[in-house]
Amino acid sequence: MSVADTLEYVTLGNPVSKMVASSASALLRTIGLRPKKVAVQDTNMSLHPSAQSYAHSHGSMYGLAGSYYHFVRLAGIGGASAIFMGAYCKYILKDVSDPKEQVDSQAFADVANRIHFLHSFAMMAMPLAHYPVLTGTLMITGTMLFSGCMYYRALTGEKRLQPYATVGGFCLMAAWLTLVL
Repeated sequence: MSVADTLEYVTLGNPVSKMVASSASALLRTIGLRPKKVAVQDTNMSLHPSAQSYAHSHGSMYGLAGSYYHFVRLAGIGGASAIFMGAYCKYILKDVSDPKEQVDSQAFADVANRIHFLHSFAMMAMPLAHYPVLTGTLMITGTMLFSGCMYYRALTGEKRLQPYATVGGFCLMAAWLTLVL
């Protein structure tokens, strides 16, 4: 497989990209817009013969995720809540009167939001992990502890939950390390 074939598969030919394109097309049709008809070339995964049969038998995201699809749903909830918390912290923290306290609080909120959003996005890959329940549980627990304590620190200025943020960080490291198993 050439580099061009690989890039085409990664960007357009994989099942996730095809699902996103078909969902976007369905959404546009629902709101009354008609997308331009473009012939889509059927890309065969010629790297491994069994990969081709796997792709055709598991065309949808639900088929790829299987019984662990709930992690994809949790990723959606996590991503939406990360966007909400980012906006909420920006709105609340702009009214802090002390400039040093405002900068400190915003720094904690930014770290919490970045970790929250990154790990919400990573949750979509949990069905692909060797131990999805273990990895997903550690990632959810770590994100909630770490980001929750950092949000708390940013919004209240209190440091009493900081040790739990450290525990959350270790949970996140453990979650990433379980991908090696």
